[in-house]
Amino acid sequence: MKRGFSLIELLVVVAIIAILVGVATPYYSDYVRESKKAKALQDLDVLKQAVVLFNSQEDLPYQGLLASDPTLLEPVPVLGENDFNGLQGRYLTYIPVDPWGKNYKLDPYACYVYSEGPDSRTDTDNVKDYYVKDLALVRIEWEDFNNDREMTAGDNLYFQFNKPLYCANISDSHFEVYENNQVVGAATASLKLAAWVKPAGYDFDTATSSVIIAQVGAGNTVKLGVHSIAFQDDLADLKNYMEVRADRTRSTPTKIYTKVDPNVTSPYRYAVRTNPIKIVTK
Repeated sequence: MKRGFSLIELLVVVAIIAILVGVATPYYSDYVRESKKAKALQDLDVLKQAVVLFNSQEDLPYQGLLASDPTLLEPVPVLGENDFNGLQGRYLTYIPVDPWGKNYKLDPYACYVYSEGPDSRTDTDNVKDYYVKDLALVRIEWEDFNNDREMTAGDNLYFQFNKPLYCANISDSHFEVYENNQVVGAATASLKLAAWVKPAGYDFDTATSSVIIAQVGAGNTVKLGVHSIAFQDDLADLKNYMEVRADRTRSTPTKIYTKVDPNVTSPYRYAVRTNPIKIVTK
């Protein structure tokens, strides 16, 4: 005669199953979380490549949809839920949705594409992919403001970076002068910048330009076509040039706000040191 399970045996089996489920659940949750993150990174790579292709073929940075307000001097990006619509067709066959059911977003100032992750209320779980990774000085242009054909006091130097930034302070002490790929001392050539006055209204929350304009100071001996300029290899100097991010919470269809890390003594990201750059005529 067949005998069924006793109540105690059933309780033991249920208890064992509960223990196994309790042990396995955290691993399964981690697997699901990592799978979603991997899927987001795959999608972001597709979006990033589309932005890079647009930037190279159109010869201007993709900023998403632009405001059509005729009162604006320059159209500003309308940062919302349709940041990649301007790429669809020629650069994107379709626009994916992230694994958490939300639209991917673009930051045209920090230059990355991202997902807000499982929680849209905090940045700590965002998944992002840079299409312009490091903030770097890429070009220096000289404007002969006083028409004397020499780089003298009163002329302008345009320091152009590869993406927008906030400059806390620009100083000639931040740079080294090179001649024939060798650092030269002040006796041979010295870059002099006048005291820099920030433009009216310019602050870390309105820094949307990639160009810093400084005046040449008295006593400058750097010569066009002879000398090159590079940042000093000093972290304290480099931290004066900070990456900015779009502040979507504060921005409006007619005005973009930016932000850096709240602790500006340790900015979120800051300029990197590159090879010396020749000064060219503007």
